[in-house]
Amino acid sequence: MSEKKIDRRALKTRKAIFEALAELLTEKELRQITVQELSDKADIHRVTLYKHFYDIYDVYEQLEKAILSEVGLMIADYDGKPSDELYNAVLKYVSDNPMYFKMIFSPHNTGVLYQKLLKMFDGFKRLIWTEQLGVDLSNTEVEGVIRYHANGCFAVISGWVTSGFEQPQSNIINTLSGLEKNTYQYLAALIKK
Repeated sequence: MSEKKIDRRALKTRKAIFEALAELLTEKELRQITVQELSDKADIHRVTLYKHFYDIYDVYEQLEKAILSEVGLMIADYDGKPSDELYNAVLKYVSDNPMYFKMIFSPHNTGVLYQKLLKMFDGFKRLIWTEQLGVDLSNTEVEGVIRYHANGCFAVISGWVTSGFEQPQSNIINTLSGLEKNTYQYLAALIKK
């Protein structure tokens, strides 16, 4: 029984550290953040931070891995389902973890995590559309359309996050689903040429 309490406590501590780092990354670059500053923000002792991580960069790498893993599993789970279901799940994850996404879309962030998420989404849509259209989608013109779609979706989500989630989630889902529908129709017409 005490093992579960220790595990839960450790998870809670890691989450507090991740959220504190994400919040700091909305204000400044990673290289400007000190272990003491992160410890203070997470309301833990420095020694506790070192029990879980080697340094600030390890915290960031572990946070990045956690986000990529969770989003990747979520996307894989929606393979073949309607796009509005996927966008609903993604936006719920975003709204449940607002500080992570404020960090991702912050001008202080390096953009590496943003690019990895973008590449993951791009690859997922490419795979789905390849299956749906029954053709190889690797020619230059088609690649540009898929990249344009992925960047457009991320721009919509970024605007939603940076505005403080002003618009209802349903509006964002409709916008993303409409973008997807139009892109798919354009791709289908492009392929028929």
